[in-house]
Amino acid sequence: MKILVADDHPLFRDALELSIRQAWPDAEIGCIGSLLELPAQGDPDDGAPAAVFRYDLIVLDWRMPGAEGSDPISVLRRSGVQGPVAVVTGAEDALTALEVLRCGAEAFLPKTTPRRILAQALRLVAEGGSFVPKCVALDLMQMTDLSLDIDEAEEEEGPPAEEGAPSSPLTDREQQVLSMLATGATNKEIGRHLSLQEVTVKLHTRRILRKLGARNRTDAVRRAQQAGLLSRSLNEASP
Repeated sequence: MKILVADDHPLFRDALELSIRQAWPDAEIGCIGSLLELPAQGDPDDGAPAAVFRYDLIVLDWRMPGAEGSDPISVLRRSGVQGPVAVVTGAEDALTALEVLRCGAEAFLPKTTPRRILAQALRLVAEGGSFVPKCVALDLMQMTDLSLDIDEAEEEEGPPAEEGAPSSPLTDREQQVLSMLATGATNKEIGRHLSLQEVTVKLHTRRILRKLGARNRTDAVRRAQQAGLLSRSLNEASP
């Protein structure tokens, strides 16, 4: 059994390694704290076959150094690292789960997952299965309609909602997206700046529109300015 653990927090990385060691006492476990520690990517024009590093299980934190401008799974694959991926992350929201699964992970596991459940989920992934917590799966089901015709939905017209404070507080990530919407940035530009997939930017934008009661992006920025949200979010625009 060959396992790779990638997490930039030493204490949690050690705890993961301990849990994995208890589940697979004889496993060969490699640990890295940054994707920059992966093997250097070869030059595709030099004609030499790319090296492949196969693992029975890859346990990956989602926000990793070395993944700037891309996603961690793509960085792994470009480095020749192959094997089923279980993402264990500090995030618990459905938007991050959607991004993780769209990028090819077999499992999405918040770091608050109990150790016993974590061990069972990792074993399931190693045996060819997949895992998402029930609460996250239910949220993903509720979001299904958001992923269909979402570009058109962002601009759909309707009676304006009453202006004022958002129906619910914006998350830190929504604040960051909102600040970039105010600059006129495209989804692709926002995704590149915040290291997000374009579909995730669209979903964040849709949630912002709903919370602000806005009909489109321009209306959302106007309402945010009136509510005093932009001055705060501009200070939070860095990833």
